[in-house]
Amino acid sequence: MSDKEISISSDGFVLKGDVVDAVTAPITTICKTADNILQVVDNLVGLPTDFLNFHLKTFRESYKDGYDKIPPKRRTEPTLRLGCNVLKNVSYAAEEPEIQKLFARLLLSASDSELADDVHPSYASIISDMTVIDAKVLVNEFCNIPPIEIDVDCTQLEKARSSLIRLGLIAWKDRDYSEDELSKFVGYGGYSAPEHLEDIPSLLVDVINDLQQLKNTVIEDKREANSFNRVDLVLTKYGEDFVNTVCRDI
Repeated sequence: MSDKEISISSDGFVLKGDVVDAVTAPITTICKTADNILQVVDNLVGLPTDFLNFHLKTFRESYKDGYDKIPPKRRTEPTLRLGCNVLKNVSYAAEEPEIQKLFARLLLSASDSELADDVHPSYASIISDMTVIDAKVLVNEFCNIPPIEIDVDCTQLEKARSSLIRLGLIAWKDRDYSEDELSKFVGYGGYSAPEHLEDIPSLLVDVINDLQQLKNTVIEDKREANSFNRVDLVLTKYGEDFVNTVCRDI
């Protein structure tokens, strides 16, 4: 018999030597602390002994510290699907503490009754597909939490942004015009009907020059749009939801 509190056998789930039909009740019983939650999920995933303690220390400590900050009445057990997804994916980030912190924040959101319903199971795989630089760029440019020290060149920055676009977290969006920019397309507003016939040629010259200036302004605006001066990188709706549950200050 396994010495673990909960394990899986050919007969089903085994809790302290007793076979149970459903795992929900046992988990509710023993998941009273962050350590217990991690132990239950660890047993189900089957990570090597003490893997959490030594190789995922940042993840374990970040989760425990954050769990203690959740008001007791709001603490809840994360779903097995989410918990297993997190632990399986975070195991590949043993050498990447910054990625481990994102996984810890994700599991913390799933452990908070006010945020749990907003946690999507796919978020774990999204974090797993991110590099450390991807994570730092996401946090520094799109999250309202303390920035992470980062030293990357332009090529690395562009690769990170492309990766975040591929993951569906950010996208290019046309930038809204400011009042000053819109005024460029208005043209001269001081025209009035000529009082004398001899004033018409001068008025026509002014109108033609104004139209030419407007045409040049439109052409220049199109040129700027083609050079990415008229677009901004913004979070997608999926990215906003991801940030709200994963990029939390803990």
